[in-house]
Amino acid sequence: MRWLSVLGALVLAGCAVTDPRPVYHAATSTESGQRMLVVGVERDLLNSSTVSGLARELAFALAQRGRSAVEGTAFLESTDAAGRPMPPPMRARLTQGVADRDMVEWLKAENVRTLIFLEVQIFEQVWSTGGKRTRVGLAARGRDLWNGEEAWRAFTTPEVEDEPGRGFQLATESALGALARLINGEPEPLSVPRMALPFFKLRW
Repeated sequence: MRWLSVLGALVLAGCAVTDPRPVYHAATSTESGQRMLVVGVERDLLNSSTVSGLARELAFALAQRGRSAVEGTAFLESTDAAGRPMPPPMRARLTQGVADRDMVEWLKAENVRTLIFLEVQIFEQVWSTGGKRTRVGLAARGRDLWNGEEAWRAFTTPEVEDEPGRGFQLATESALGALARLINGEPEPLSVPRMALPFFKLRW
């Protein structure tokens, strides 16, 4: 999936999000006050830094909601600085989206309660009869490490209509916001139908 160059070229382009309620699959919210680890998963090294940035934005959005959330790279840097580095083989599995028994025990020892993997599944821009449409699909899967049976998945694909500006940026922001609300157990905002503005003719 080579969409990094597309993002760089089009992040300066502006569109309007047409679907204000993009979450299709509801996730189980976690208890507040617990430490969350958000890890961006991307197997293409060319895009790994971008996905890590998305994970950092999701962690920040959760922190704004009172959650003790941290992005994967920052978390690993903090454990390195504290003299408790994650073993390289385990680190490689974590960045690939794998959470085996050894991984879970190591993270629990670092007071991580919830592990969230974030992946980009759709990143496209197509032309249709109505104009250019942009879609960004983000998938999150989470697990309560203290309760191995409690796991959830969420998927969001906001769609943006053609307008001069930042289609990918707006779609990505909408997707991250939807996931943050879902993970935090917030209701989705009401969908407000578009209204046609009245036409006024001036009399001279």
